Amino acid sequence: MSSSKVIVAYWKTRTLGESIRLMLVYVGANFTDKVYEVGDGPTFDKSEYLRDKFKLGLDFPNLPYMIDGDIKLSQTIPILQYLGEKYSLLPPNNRKHHMNMLDHVG
Repeated sequence: MSSSKVIVAYWKTRTLGESIRLMLVYVGANFTDKVYEVGDGPTFDKSEYLRDKFKLGLDFPNLPYMIDGDIKLSQTIPILQYLGEKYSLLPPNNRKHHMNMLDHVG
C-alpha cells in the first residue's frame, strides 16, 4: 500500500466525509483535508469542485473522494473499507463480515 500522504475531499460539511476523517485521525495518519465550498442558495454554486471533478482520474468522480498514491476511490463505504484494511482495523479472520458492518458507519 502507498506511503504517500492521503488526500480526502468533501464539501465544507461534516456529513459523508466525516467518518473518513475520523478514521484517519484515529490511526494518526497525516492527511490532507481538501474542502470544497458551495455557494449560497438558491443556485448553490459548485464550480470549485466542478473545475477538479474530471481531472482527478477517479473512475466514478464524486464526493467524498480519497487519493492515496495510485489508489483513487470515491464514495464513503469503499473508502472506509480501504482504510480499514490499510490500517489493520479489521480482524484477520471473518474480514468480509466485519467489512460489511462498515456499510452502516457514517
